Amino acid sequence: MKVTWGRAGGLPRERAPLLAVLLASDELSPKWLPAALLAAIRPPIAAKDFSGKELETALLYAGKQRVLLVGLGESKKLKPETLRRAAAAAARRARGLKLTSVALAAVTTTVAPFAAGRALGEGVVLGAYTFHGAKSDTPPKPVASATVHWSGRGGTSFAEGLRVGAVSAKAQCFARDLGNQPASVATPTWLASQAAKSLRGSGVRLRVLRKAELERKGFGGLLGVARGSHEPPVFMEFDWRPRSYKKTLCLVGKGLTFDTGGISLKPAANMEEMKFDMCGGAAVIGAFAAIASLRPKVRVVGLVPSTENMPGGSAIKPGDVLQSYGGITMEVINTDAEGRLILADALGRARELEPDFTVDLATLTGACVVALGHRASGLFCSHEELTRRLREAGDAAHERLWPLPLWDEYLDEMKSAVADVKNSGSRFGGAVTAAAFLKKFAGDLAWAHLDIAGTAWDTPRNELYDGGATGVGVRLLLRFIEGFE
Repeated sequence: MKVTWGRAGGLPRERAPLLAVLLASDELSPKWLPAALLAAIRPPIAAKDFSGKELETALLYAGKQRVLLVGLGESKKLKPETLRRAAAAAARRARGLKLTSVALAAVTTTVAPFAAGRALGEGVVLGAYTFHGAKSDTPPKPVASATVHWSGRGGTSFAEGLRVGAVSAKAQCFARDLGNQPASVATPTWLASQAAKSLRGSGVRLRVLRKAELERKGFGGLLGVARGSHEPPVFMEFDWRPRSYKKTLCLVGKGLTFDTGGISLKPAANMEEMKFDMCGGAAVIGAFAAIASLRPKVRVVGLVPSTENMPGGSAIKPGDVLQSYGGITMEVINTDAEGRLILADALGRARELEPDFTVDLATLTGACVVALGHRASGLFCSHEELTRRLREAGDAAHERLWPLPLWDEYLDEMKSAVADVKNSGSRFGGAVTAAAFLKKFAGDLAWAHLDIAGTAWDTPRNELYDGGATGVGVRLLLRFIEGFE
């Protein structure tokens, strides 16, 4: 989608297929609207068909102009998330009407121009998202363009926010596309090819380690999980390095393209959803697609181990011992606790890079879904500054994080009689013991683990998401990176 700013400052003279006007409940007759449009919206307001309450909508006609009123609630309580969802509501209505373009008009004095532009840019792109997949009918034409009109002060700042928001949301939609593909398409090799395609000519370097090199270098966790699959594993290394920088950030994403559970086979019910087990990796790939456009002034490296977990004749078995990249040995108690095995390799590699901060994202445990549901991701971190930065980024992106403990005592449950550590503990506190396992491999890194199992898909549907992969983590990571500039 192409998103542009109405630079003239007012509404367009030409008629838009759909004009969405965003109004606060206490500002239903704003002076910035032209008289003809004000006259058209007065009847539904007078009849109380539209009161401006948060995310309320009303479709009407001003002559030949189709107008969608979208409520923002009280102006003094207005938050960027409301603007984001209001813009998404407009894009979704345009999509439902089979329109290829939409115009939005809004002014707010309670949200700063840059933040308002960013939220509107994100919302209109996310709301327009569709995934047609392999359906045999002709896909509908997408909402290909949006013009956002802003009549308030700070137009230049608003326009930059709009640009950043659109870039961020497009990257999130890219991550959603990766996650929504079936595993027969989204193999590790395909995932690496899509990452390379998205970064071509961008200045972001991508190195893909394949099976032979992984064997030479000792990526035992990734190779172990991959043993039961005919699909070869890959390990992606991204590197954005500006001319000068003071900090290096490392992003790690779990790229498990399908998870049967291996020999510890999952139940058949809902196993098709295990194509989403690569959503942490998709978030990192999506973030780098945006980094290529936003060009932050901080070095960012990314690590995405990718494989399938299948129960083939060569698959690892409970009781097997693997040696991770970096030399730590792992006893396999449960082959369905495979994500931590491939992340162990990635964290071992991260330690070699000596970043200032490291963040991993993984659809790691059902236990985290039980603990937090589908509205927050679990945050495991012992570093105070990193915890603060991630929570602030999550709140700003409305991809919220909730801290869970990462005490050393939990690692006691992961001690093994035959190896340095085992990959599964008791059935209690599963999200916490999984994070404790990863802590063993993070070592002295300033590191955080984000368990996104509850937020990567199957979240409550709203104006921004209507099923499938959410692309969670992309905008959070971009906000996190932005905090170091």
